[in-house]
Amino acid sequence: MSMQTALRGVRQVTAYAALAWLAAGPLHAAPTPPANEAATDAFWRGDFGALEQQNALYRQPGSFDTNGGSQLSQMRMGLDRVTDNKTANAEAYLSEVDRLTLQWAQAQPQSALAHILHARALSAHGWSYRGNGLADEVPAQAMRDFIAYQQRAVKYLQLHADVALNDSYAHYTLIAIGKTLNWDRKALQAIAQQGLAVNPQDIDIPVEIVASLLPKWGGDARSLDAYIRQASAQSRAFLGTGLYALLYSAAAKNQYQHALFQDSHANWDLVKQGYDDFLQRYPASNAKRNRYAWMACMAKDRATLLALLGQLGTNIDLAEWGANPERGLEACRKWATQL
Repeated sequence: MSMQTALRGVRQVTAYAALAWLAAGPLHAAPTPPANEAATDAFWRGDFGALEQQNALYRQPGSFDTNGGSQLSQMRMGLDRVTDNKTANAEAYLSEVDRLTLQWAQAQPQSALAHILHARALSAHGWSYRGNGLADEVPAQAMRDFIAYQQRAVKYLQLHADVALNDSYAHYTLIAIGKTLNWDRKALQAIAQQGLAVNPQDIDIPVEIVASLLPKWGGDARSLDAYIRQASAQSRAFLGTGLYALLYSAAAKNQYQHALFQDSHANWDLVKQGYDDFLQRYPASNAKRNRYAWMACMAKDRATLLALLGQLGTNIDLAEWGANPERGLEACRKWATQL
């Protein structure tokens, strides 16, 4: 049986749940980026050759779309839609994805992507036990299963490190897993530096390090700021000061929300400069302009917020306005226009 045929069988078992989930999305969400859509489609069809081609293309320098978004990141989100798919037959589905990705890796032992996808499938399998709630809400046995799958994923990457670590996706994956296993922060940052040596434009790596430095993961504002400044300087050649803005916006979205400029060391002047850099490079980016406006509201910069809202007009992308975006946008507009 070919991998394509086998994967088609998985789709038949879970077709209704899978397609319903894939079609669903938040109200007012932006259209799915092409790199995201193409990766999801190729993975569903078991077209691993297409995935290899996409990965090779988007690993090239300058692979950013007109919104200034990393096409490599978008491709990976497309892959995650398959490994993280929610179905009524979760265990059967996840076990089959584990098997098929391993089958691909065994058939293509020199493919870094194949090995990485198998590790990510194992990690996703573990997360099905863990869920997204607080740790103390997870039954003890489910937590043990979660940890066991994360450890299996790490061991698999270690066994195939000579191939897998040629792609910075492996480093990103190790950081994501290591964060959940409470690895030392210096060790995570060392892995990040190794990954950025492989691909300096892999934006997912510093974003994942920022997540590991948030207070909810045991980090602190000072360590977070030090890393963001370091990573921003490291990416200056291709993003200007843009990464500073991107990483602090990720910190806001993942934890701080409207308390960003009170509870962290974020510097609004540097964030503003970063977004201006992005918009100079990608002037048509409504996504960045929306996120810039959200950040301006949090920074209490009324003039900048009003200017951005005027530029946006009806081109509002609620995905860029944090938690409870409809009410958040409404509150920002009211504040900006009050006398």
